[in-house]
Amino acid sequence: MQYFVMSRLAINANRVGQVLTHSYLTLVARVGLGGIFIFAGVSKLQYLDNFAWSVNEYGILPYSLAKAYAYSLPALEVALGILLVAGLFLRFCALIGILVTLTFIIANSVALAQGETIPYCGCFGSVRSLLINHGQSLGIDFVLLAMAFQILFHRGAFLALGPWLSQKAAEIEEE
Repeated sequence: MQYFVMSRLAINANRVGQVLTHSYLTLVARVGLGGIFIFAGVSKLQYLDNFAWSVNEYGILPYSLAKAYAYSLPALEVALGILLVAGLFLRFCALIGILVTLTFIIANSVALAQGETIPYCGCFGSVRSLLINHGQSLGIDFVLLAMAFQILFHRGAFLALGPWLSQKAAEIEEE
């Protein structure tokens, strides 16, 4: 009986491993995370002053750093999103995406721990109704973090420009 249970666990673990390393899952994670970063960055670009105000409302960073973070984050999100969707520099983009998402998790965790109710998180620029509270925002942040880790650990080459460009460069060098 114990052998049967252990073999079933091994089979199930193998199936989970196959799903987690499947190239389609990585493609979905790439396009999903990249699309969310593009949408979030573009929606903030028009309202940088409002976003800077909302970052400062968290009270985590001094005003000058909060303003620098708020003015640089949207461009970084758009650039990361484009690179992820295109499939370029995947490991680097996933690592930067993890760091960016960790800043979101820290901000929302601090706000939840302190019982703060910040009416406008600025996560998606002027599209405020997407996020009602920090708990929901934190849930989305953990999904983004999981997607970034999926890309980091299985940087699938399926429909990615990076491996294709590397192959073409190698072919040109051989000539």
